[in-house]
Amino acid sequence: MNRVAMLQRTVADVGIALCFSAAAAFAGESAATLSGAGIPTNCAAFASKVSGSEGSFGTVNQYGCLGAFQFCPGTFERYYNGSAQSFLNSPTAQVAAWTKYEQDSWSQARKNGMTSLIGQQVCHAGRCAMIDESAVLMACQFGCGARGKLANYMTGGDCSARNVKDGNGVSVCTYLLRGAGYDASCFTGGQSTVCIPSPVGPGDFPASTNLAANPPTAESASIIVDPTEI
Repeated sequence: MNRVAMLQRTVADVGIALCFSAAAAFAGESAATLSGAGIPTNCAAFASKVSGSEGSFGTVNQYGCLGAFQFCPGTFERYYNGSAQSFLNSPTAQVAAWTKYEQDSWSQARKNGMTSLIGQQVCHAGRCAMIDESAVLMACQFGCGARGKLANYMTGGDCSARNVKDGNGVSVCTYLLRGAGYDASCFTGGQSTVCIPSPVGPGDFPASTNLAANPPTAESASIIVDPTEI
C-alpha cells in the first residue's frame, strides 16, 4: 500500500472512529427523561436500558431509524401517523409508539412460545442470568417471530450457534443477559416486580407522598430536637 493510500485509509479510519464516538456519547435516554415523557416510573429503568443500545430522542441513524428506540422505515409507519421530524420533536409520541410496540412484541413472544424460556438460566461470555419477562422483551429486539434468533435459541439452547447471531455476530443471548432483572410489567401486563413496602412502624412513610404515615410520639422517638436547636 503506497503512502497516499495509507493516508486515505488513516483518515477514513479516524472518521469512522469519530462517528462511533459521537454515537456512543449521545446514545440513550435516562430513566428520568423517559418517565417525564410518559413511561411509568417502575418501568423507566428497563426503558432506559433499551434506549441505551438504541439512541436518544433526536437520533437518526444511517438507515433512517428514528429516536430513542430507533423506529426504522416500515415499523415507523405502523406506530406513528406523522412526519419523521414531528416524531423526533415529540418524546411523548416516541414513548407512546414504543409502549405499543413492546406490548405487540410481548403478544408475539407469547404466541410463539418464547415465554417458556422464563425461569431458565442463560449463560454466555462468562455471564449468567435467570430469564424473566424483561429479558425476553429485550431479546425481542432480534425479533420474536417463529423463525427468528430468539426462536432459534429456544429450540437449540446454544448461545454460540450461528443461527442465534445477527449480521454483526452478536448473539441473542447478549440481549437476554442485558435485559434480565428489570420491571417490564407495563408492557407485559404481569405483576410489577417493584416492591413498595407498606408503612408499619413509627416514622415509616410511602415514597410516593414523602409524608410520615405513622409518625412516632415524642415519648417513643429516639432523637428529640427542640425547635430552638434547629
